Amino acid sequence: MLNDKYRILSTRHLTDSSVAVAGESGIHIDVQDFIQIKPVTLPSLKGNKPGWNDTCISDIFQAPNVSVFTSANALKVLKQHYFGVNGLRNDLRTIFLTDNARIGCISGKTLQKAREIFPDAEILASSPYGSELAAALIALGTINEVNFYCGSQRRHELPDALKQAGITVHEYVIYENIPAPAVTADDYDGVLFFSPSAVKSYLSANRLNSKTVCFAIGRTTATELREHTDNKIIMSTDISEESMVQTAIFYFNNINCYE
Repeated sequence: MLNDKYRILSTRHLTDSSVAVAGESGIHIDVQDFIQIKPVTLPSLKGNKPGWNDTCISDIFQAPNVSVFTSANALKVLKQHYFGVNGLRNDLRTIFLTDNARIGCISGKTLQKAREIFPDAEILASSPYGSELAAALIALGTINEVNFYCGSQRRHELPDALKQAGITVHEYVIYENIPAPAVTADDYDGVLFFSPSAVKSYLSANRLNSKTVCFAIGRTTATELREHTDNKIIMSTDISEESMVQTAIFYFNNINCYE
């Protein structure tokens, strides 16, 4: 760590490989989760189907139903909280979910998680932002309704656009985004922000040094940062953890180009 040229803070968990890649470039990353994810139990997804010993969630993922995700957290909660011990049995999960799911989702980590949980699903559309995903789903011209799985702090662009296009949106809030502010004792050369809610949580307990560079995973996070700080904001080239880290590495390795 004594040889690290720069120190940055990630406001969300990073994989060991991402931290190691940054370290190889002389950047030390501290990690502190500023948002906690709390699963929400919905009776409509957990209730028993008459005559069955398993949950009626199996019906929801059968074609022609369309499932929409704008967050990898929603997929994680479904897998762990609804498809787990108290959810569908493994054999029924294979029958009902793997073979029949039709999905629209945000690209990057969300798409990766969707393919992991639904390996044989039909991915109808994938885009980096909710508004673009909504436009792609609308452009298909074959969708009349969707099941939208999200958190308590979900943005409104996607459901609003779908509704305005005449598509019925069944919204399932299956987790809560709970702020977890923490005071950081050190001044950092940079801070990685992965969501608008993380921006609010971090800044509720900390003040940015004027020289600290803010890295935003996308437009909505960058917009939130601009409302709270005049610090330099660098937006990731893609909405993925790997891209965020590489963006920070490139910035600090070429810092004179940004002056």
